Amino acid sequence: MAAQSKPFRIADDVSRSRNIPWFQSKIGSSLTPAGRSLLEIYSGIPASEVEAHIYDTRDSVWEIFPWPCVGEFWFVTLGLSQHPQYDTLLTRLRNQTPPTKFLDLGCCLGQDLRKLVHDGAPLEALWGSDYFAKYEGAGQEFFRDKDRFQNRFIAADLFDESPDSGLVPTAGTWDVISIVMFLHMYDWNRQVQCCRQILKLLSKSKGSMVIGAQTGAIDAEEVVLKPPYVAEGEERTVFRHNIKTFTRMWQEVGNEVGVQLDISVVYDHQADRERRVKEEQGGGKDKFFSGATHRRLCFTVTIA
Repeated sequence: MAAQSKPFRIADDVSRSRNIPWFQSKIGSSLTPAGRSLLEIYSGIPASEVEAHIYDTRDSVWEIFPWPCVGEFWFVTLGLSQHPQYDTLLTRLRNQTPPTKFLDLGCCLGQDLRKLVHDGAPLEALWGSDYFAKYEGAGQEFFRDKDRFQNRFIAADLFDESPDSGLVPTAGTWDVISIVMFLHMYDWNRQVQCCRQILKLLSKSKGSMVIGAQTGAIDAEEVVLKPPYVAEGEERTVFRHNIKTFTRMWQEVGNEVGVQLDISVVYDHQADRERRVKEEQGGGKDKFFSGATHRRLCFTVTIA
């Protein structure tokens, strides 16, 4: 990959340390019944071995890059399947002719792709892409499907526009692009750049769609990152959207590139209710990146 941009960076002195708030010792509620079922039925892992397999995978994948989603076991949560439009997406993937071409951008181990296949989506319609090429093999090992899940991974940097990029030749060809827990890693300006790049990749046919979820907030805010997110003295922020600012961002990008967009954004109130119930029952929070003012945003951005 040429001209790579740096991914979200953890302070160098603690980057692979396990003494970080988001390296959790227990899976907790991240292992949902759907996640367990996927590993037992799709991957054929005995029930008694599932949790040990997850811990082993998390520890090895942590060495690739210490993403919070790795430390908090998000890769077994199957975030796309919790989206309110998941069933509609699944029906489209199952039934549309010619097949819907689907890209999971920032796919990590490809967990959402495996869930789609397990739920009946055709494998030949699905691809994943991530900055880290090692995620392809790690995903095959985790899901024990190297014999089935081949040549579905594009190692690429979204911001690399050189001819060497694996994504550049696919511009304008994707019917659906999924971005789950992706944009919230960046500040406002970088998120705008992401949206521009995503719209370049997306087909301009009516109904082509970006679908996803991310951490948001009741009141939008620019969050100043502190160690260990960043090194001492480094200045960096991320932007936490509410529904209004997220909608405005996509509208502005759509206007800039000359594409009319239908934008739907909702708060995931079910996730918030589950968090509050657990805290009221004395369980505390098992996610470092959650709080009383945080909300998960679920969204679709569709070519009108």
